[in-house]
Amino acid sequence: MKTGPQPPLILFSGLAADASVFRPQKVAHPDLLVPKWPKPKPNETLDEYCDRIEVDLSSYHGGVVGGASFGGIIALHLANRLNAKAVILIGSVRSPEQLSRLARCARPLKPLIAWIPIRIAQWICRPFTMKLLQRWFPHTSAIAQQFCNADRVVFRWSLERILDWNLTPKLDCPVFQIHGDRDWVLPIRNTRPDQIVKGGGHVISLTHARDVNQFIDRVRRDFSQTPAAPS
Repeated sequence: MKTGPQPPLILFSGLAADASVFRPQKVAHPDLLVPKWPKPKPNETLDEYCDRIEVDLSSYHGGVVGGASFGGIIALHLANRLNAKAVILIGSVRSPEQLSRLARCARPLKPLIAWIPIRIAQWICRPFTMKLLQRWFPHTSAIAQQFCNADRVVFRWSLERILDWNLTPKLDCPVFQIHGDRDWVLPIRNTRPDQIVKGGGHVISLTHARDVNQFIDRVRRDFSQTPAAPS
């Protein structure tokens, strides 16, 4: 059966990272939109932030929205706002209960996030983004690359929102999840993905791009518009 055009595709990068985390997906899906993270307002809640994003994406209603890590959480909260056909989680989770034990136990420490020296931490992690270390330590290098490219203001705000995330959105569309079995940031034992990537760490969009691209292809194909039969 022939299908019509595929629905628009929007993916949010993880924890204030830039669009480079989806570089392989952009090659496979040239129409992919990876929005830039807007600067959060002081004390802005997750839903207030998503309200602002929805205004910027008003022309993308009825598509497929997804994200990696924290970007997947944003996608969950945007799905109904954008009348999404489906949500794709790439190394992300469906609910607060699926966060790591460390994240859940660290919630009382949220006030200390303001004191984290993010600029210094990024400088320390920079050597792990070198090409030689990318070959030896692909999972660690991918996370370091994402962290070093992160906007510090957005990163700090995103950490706070992860620690106070306590509500699972009730969605009007299905959720499809792909997850690495070696993800130590969001351990696979806490969640039940539709597809498990063997040997995959937290940033599978880079380290296992083929698996992720094929997963996205299947979801988009299932929600392509079927052309009407000639009358």
